[in-house]
Amino acid sequence: MNTTSHPSLARALIGLVSIVALSLLNGCANYHLGSSAQIPFKSIYIKPATNHSFAPQAQPIVSAQIRETFIRDARVKLVANQADADAVLYVDLTDYDRSGGSRNSTDTAIANDFNIRITAKVSLYDQSKGSYLFQQRSIQANTKAYIGNPYNGGTAAKVDNQIISYQLSERQAMEQLAREIARKITDQVLSPW
Repeated sequence: MNTTSHPSLARALIGLVSIVALSLLNGCANYHLGSSAQIPFKSIYIKPATNHSFAPQAQPIVSAQIRETFIRDARVKLVANQADADAVLYVDLTDYDRSGGSRNSTDTAIANDFNIRITAKVSLYDQSKGSYLFQQRSIQANTKAYIGNPYNGGTAAKVDNQIISYQLSERQAMEQLAREIARKITDQVLSPW
């Protein structure tokens, strides 16, 4: 169809395209990144996590990941002194559970991987009001630790390598659990309650 022979059709088509373009641009005019929820505090002090679970070496790893997550988020200021904070975050690691996942095909008593879960109780204290914003919320994170190595040779080498493989695997799983629970804790603190 030739639009030069129908100037009114061309004007109508240009008008329609203009209306659609303006509608799309106007729809995005009020868009902004981030949460619209107001956080009732501007600064936070994060107490080092306490560990009442059997999670090996979890306290420093989880504490560091929580701080890192808050720094990356940047909606509230992380302070180094509790007296300078509007709010104080308490984290207590209360449970660490490891259960066998898939089993070895030649010996079903041996697990090839483990399901690992860590649980924390989290409280957020508002220092200006002298009361808790929330208290003893239970937060969990889950992951897997894989230990099987089908390329090991010899029985003694295989046992030694599996022990080392499991220790490395559990350490990597702890890093992943710490990142996940830190993300969930940050979401709880910075989301509307």
